[in-house]
Amino acid sequence: MKKAILGVSAALVLLIVILVAQAQRHVVTSYSVVINAPVKEVWDFLSDNRNAKGWSVIFDHISPMASSPVPEGQIGALRRCFRNENEEGFFWDERTLSSEPYTERTLRTYNVSNTSWDLFEKFQFTAYQKYEDLGNGQTRLTFEGDLDDYTKYSVFERFIFWVSQHEGERVFRLNLENIKAMLEQGENYQRPHAWEEQSPFDA
Repeated sequence: MKKAILGVSAALVLLIVILVAQAQRHVVTSYSVVINAPVKEVWDFLSDNRNAKGWSVIFDHISPMASSPVPEGQIGALRRCFRNENEEGFFWDERTLSSEPYTERTLRTYNVSNTSWDLFEKFQFTAYQKYEDLGNGQTRLTFEGDLDDYTKYSVFERFIFWVSQHEGERVFRLNLENIKAMLEQGENYQRPHAWEEQSPFDA
């Protein structure tokens, strides 16, 4: 009996070691969707912060920040993503790092605030919007995200980020499916995924 218990304990320890080691890799969260719309239309749609209210399942709206040194969409532009309509509770800020029209936009996510977990507020992310013109009026849109400067995080913090990959991919999928529906259905838009009243980010 004692040997069996020791064996199970050793197996669990080995499993934990393997999982933690796996989490130290530079993991990128990614999800793609093919949209029946030209790449310019998709780019212009995501360039307008006002459309976020219709497609984000986490944030109620996204607003340009008064302190932004340049207009919306330009490199260096600042915006704030608000979880709630009244702008209370969870939010984070984003800075446009690069912008190559119809190809890729890169954003830095920082100042994560008022969440359910202090550790999450230490993270800064790099978010990528990638646009691929497939021809025949179709576009492949990809959302990607990873930790900014992965090397500065501890083993435990990298592990937590790795564990949360499933939730990040889920949110990407829902948001992208909403974007696809908005662009393809136009005025007859039926939102596949509603804004979520309960979020693991809520304090």
